[in-house]
Amino acid sequence: MGSVRLTILRLALAGIGLLPPGASALAQAGSHLALSVAAGPSPYDLSGTGTGFAAAMQLSWRPVSGLVIEPGLTYFTYESQFSERIHYLMNELSVQGELPLGQVRPFLGGGAGFARVVSDADENDIVATLHAVGGFRVDLSPTWGGRAEMRVRAVRPWTGNTVDFLFGFSRMLQ
Repeated sequence: MGSVRLTILRLALAGIGLLPPGASALAQAGSHLALSVAAGPSPYDLSGTGTGFAAAMQLSWRPVSGLVIEPGLTYFTYESQFSERIHYLMNELSVQGELPLGQVRPFLGGGAGFARVVSDADENDIVATLHAVGGFRVDLSPTWGGRAEMRVRAVRPWTGNTVDFLFGFSRMLQ
């Protein structure tokens, strides 16, 4: 049981960039790790409505074909109805089913996490998040890939939401 906890800890630390890519014990035979960065527009309904900006970094781990465990870190910013700039830093964990169709792999999943809210008024708050995600990953070469996803997120479930439309690249680590 201790090795499972250590594996989860290493995956979480690698997902937020605290471990170098080669340091993970998850890089066992049959495991596949990829680090992704993506960005795009994010319509929201929080303290006001509109479209903000989201950027994400995710570590995708495939312990078996068809299953992806993905910790991620997302930055989201928007302007509230009172013209105040609000920033969110969200740590989330996703479990996804992936359909391997050659170079294209559609996926669907869900997860949870928390968001630290930072505003210009020095207000800090930590709130829960829940999300559903769908999209596809495309292999561009043996080490590089592309990805597109839509992530529907409940913030302070169920009082606010964001819908991230993210497009980016991934790099295979193992």
